[in-house]
Amino acid sequence: MQVGACLATEVHLPPLVAEALAKEGTPVPTSKGGLALLDTGATMTCVHEPLLTDLGLKPVGVVTSGTAAGPVQQSVYMVRLIFPVLGWTVDLQVAGVDLTGQTPPLDPPQPIIALLGRNLLTQCVLIWNGPGGFWTIATHR
Repeated sequence: MQVGACLATEVHLPPLVAEALAKEGTPVPTSKGGLALLDTGATMTCVHEPLLTDLGLKPVGVVTSGTAAGPVQQSVYMVRLIFPVLGWTVDLQVAGVDLTGQTPPLDPPQPIIALLGRNLLTQCVLIWNGPGGFWTIATHR
């Protein structure tokens, strides 16, 4: 209950970007890992923006997001997300956000690097068993 529904996640460059860098002889940045929190209230999946810029990604657009503090303009990026436990790979657009300090009480500590929004969750079946204290997710792939 204190942690929520989190999945181990890796953020990678989109395949076309990685291929272009490799053809140029430019080193392909190493993926970044952490936890992704399932967020049924988020329309769009969000990733910690400093992580995206560390990967060398450039925005492909801008979106206005509704936040508790009001509307905010956020950059949009193309990424590949890999969920090792599920064996699932997804290429999609994400909003770059600041998730600084979002670390659930786990041992060892792991940062939350993404919020999985409905643009990704529409491909899943999520069952939240509150009385049982567990959740299950399945994909159609």
